[in-house]
Amino acid sequence: MTSINRSIVLFSFFLLTACAPPRPAVELPENKVMPVEQRKAKTATISSWEIRGAMAAKNKNKGWSAALNWKQSGPGAYHIRLMGPLGSGTVLIDKKGDTIAYQDGSKKITSHDADKLLAEQTGIRLPVNNLYYWVRGLPAPGPVQGERRDEYNHLVQLKQSGYTINFTKYTSVKGIDLPSMIRLEGNGAMVKVVIQNWTV
Repeated sequence: MTSINRSIVLFSFFLLTACAPPRPAVELPENKVMPVEQRKAKTATISSWEIRGAMAAKNKNKGWSAALNWKQSGPGAYHIRLMGPLGSGTVLIDKKGDTIAYQDGSKKITSHDADKLLAEQTGIRLPVNNLYYWVRGLPAPGPVQGERRDEYNHLVQLKQSGYTINFTKYTSVKGIDLPSMIRLEGNGAMVKVVIQNWTV
């Protein structure tokens, strides 16, 4: 792991374990008021991307942190690389169609349920299917228990599927505002995602 990646991981883990409550920090050079449905529709046009940053996760029994590289190719395919989690080198998670492959070194497992597969292999429940939406600052399909927006109608807090998701920072990518810091808490787990770079 490079020194940059190591710094990202340590920074992410520090943020995850910090006691201070999350504070929205939407500081964009040209913040514009936009109706909620228009902002949602504009954000939803992003269906493929590459994210570089870090992820940290923990529950009452364990915790881990990793440098993150996430390539999404439309709604049905992704390639996620976690570098350094669980005391290993690299974990690869691939989805094509309805099949998810998890590879850690020489161990390779396939499944049709990404959330269940990752809970079994990492020991922490990660809502991968919903993250496709949440990572863009969008509610996932299905009931929403609550949401809070700032004066520009950026989503800053979402309650859905047993999680409270705080979007504490945004960045502008090709004129679309996307989260750069996300914190999830619920279902016995806490997850922090720090995004250093979006490519869309």
